[in-house]
Amino acid sequence: NVDHFNETLWEMAEKDRDRLHYDKKILQSKLFEEDLNSFLMLPEKGFECARYEELKSDKYGIVNVDTKQYSTSPRFAQQKIRVRITYNEIAILNEDNEVIAKHTRLYGVRRKSMIWQPYLDLLSKRPRAIKYSSIYNQFPSIWTDYLKNCTEEEQKNALRLLGELLKNDDFSLLNEALTMASSHGHPSTDQIKHCFYTVINQSNTYKEISPAINLPTMPAATRGLSHYDSLLQSGGVS
Repeated sequence: NVDHFNETLWEMAEKDRDRLHYDKKILQSKLFEEDLNSFLMLPEKGFECARYEELKSDKYGIVNVDTKQYSTSPRFAQQKIRVRITYNEIAILNEDNEVIAKHTRLYGVRRKSMIWQPYLDLLSKRPRAIKYSSIYNQFPSIWTDYLKNCTEEEQKNALRLLGELLKNDDFSLLNEALTMASSHGHPSTDQIKHCFYTVINQSNTYKEISPAINLPTMPAATRGLSHYDSLLQSGGVS
């Protein structure tokens, strides 16, 4: 984190003022006071140290900046957009210079920054299109499998839930919540949401009730219609 490093560096510089200059043998804080008298007046208006680029997004609304990828919004797919680039931020602008999305600038090995909300909002309105979208392949496998087993209405609710709870492109808490909610079968979005807040608040999960009487063993329920395929003849009806 560059901002945190700058704050740490500032604290080190403040402490360093209280030592003697290596040559003049005078406290550096005293020398700094002498320098103050020679300072020029600072400008009244701040200078924005940024560069601007005109870029074209791909068919998924992704732009490339210095070999890194940043999301915009599905409605800006394959359009020219303006990007404001600073040392710590990538801001996506529309033709009126209004901010569409803001990303922390990527350094190092990480290559992609996604702000999911615009994509999830669109997919929640058209859930049938999800399996044809590249966004689908970017979900963690646990969510891909879950969405495959959802009805259309369940997919809508699940995508809305992701849009509501997903922050900073981090699925870790949501993955944990889905795993917890799936421990007793295919969960509803309400169950996932409950488990999500249980994980966040580190609440104790409720234990299973052990009844005093014997309960009959029930067969596992299978979702979907695939188990009816066994009733059809492999060669068709003659």
